Amino acid sequence: MREEVLRVVETYIEAVRKNDTARLPLHRDVVFAGPLRTYRGVAEFEKGIAEFVPLMKSIDVIRLAADEETCAAVLDIDTVFGRIPFLEYFHVQNGKIVSIRTYYDPRMILEGLSKRAKV
Repeated sequence: MREEVLRVVETYIEAVRKNDTARLPLHRDVVFAGPLRTYRGVAEFEKGIAEFVPLMKSIDVIRLAADEETCAAVLDIDTVFGRIPFLEYFHVQNGKIVSIRTYYDPRMILEGLSKRAKV
């Protein structure tokens, strides 16, 4: 079971890297909660990804730690505003991600977006 959870999370990370929403292994009622927004359902989540991907340059996986239904992913995400350390906590059931909780300091993104809006 642990191996399947890791496989699902790795598939998710690769799909985000490639902006391939069709490959995201999400449950239709997925809940994503982060410092800036919460998304409920696949359609809302895909809108959120569409906003984030243009800001992202790369994702480096530092560590994945999983058990029977959960996985913590320590990531370093390089954005157009600089590198941001992320921690994502996934809940996986039946090969689908049912929830994602993301932890990161959003100040760099907020400041960068604010400067873009002023230009």
